[in-house]
Amino acid sequence: MLITVTGGIGSGKTKFALGYAAEISREGIYLSTGDHEAIIPEFPSAHYRVIEAGNGQHLTEVIHQINRESNLFLADRRIVIVDSLTSWMVAGFRANDDLDEQRVETQRLLDAMLSYQGKMLVITNEMHGLLNPTEEERIFAARMASVNRALQAHSEQVYMLVSGLAMELKARSVRYE
Repeated sequence: MLITVTGGIGSGKTKFALGYAAEISREGIYLSTGDHEAIIPEFPSAHYRVIEAGNGQHLTEVIHQINRESNLFLADRRIVIVDSLTSWMVAGFRANDDLDEQRVETQRLLDAMLSYQGKMLVITNEMHGLLNPTEEERIFAARMASVNRALQAHSEQVYMLVSGLAMELKARSVRYE
């Protein structure tokens, strides 16, 4: 089960996502870029584990490792929380200047998230255009927006936060196809 939480910077995505994750799962793995406090009051300390990007692991590798080592019979009890996909992708873009390699790594990351067997909640930022973006910013925003669209298409639930207010978008979706 894939759940996406999106919104702007400071909109309350993490707080909402952690509270929601605690409601739907008994335990969790919090994959963080280290931007937030490692203490998650919504989860009792015995029921969650924090993995930060600072240890040198790439998000794709971490998700594959969790998927390999997880007990499929207990997968419904646990949720993996990615906070935030945007920060993980920024780190990946800064580590590699080759656009083709960035594209391949982005696809690997998306494939890892979509193939995860269990509950996964992905926190991501909405990509808004800048008035005068650099070429790097334009490429990143386009790639991130593409990943967000793919996540939304595969998510069972999609929430958008605006000023701390969560709106469930998937149930209200309007399609112009």
